[in-house]
Amino acid sequence: MKKTQAFIGCFFIAVATFLYATKHITAAIISMNINRPEVNYYEGAFDLVGFGINFWIIASLLAGVLFLFFSLKNAITLQSGKKQSEVIIEQK
Repeated sequence: MKKTQAFIGCFFIAVATFLYATKHITAAIISMNINRPEVNYYEGAFDLVGFGINFWIIASLLAGVLFLFFSLKNAITLQSGKKQSEVIIEQK
């Protein structure tokens, strides 16, 4: 398995989780001073953060999953290729 490719995948997934947490923290900061006991403005502030950060969360998560998938696919292909070559050597 290519370790760098797997590392890059994990890095992108970590960036996606950081961005997701940042979205919630931003909404909490926006609604911090306007919340009242009878009314909660957090949902409105959460919607106010917008689609831009959602796009980057999804893009980063997708990139991370794809990097991990292809690194695992390459590792499985290399392992199965080694087994086939060992079988050919044993047959000779």
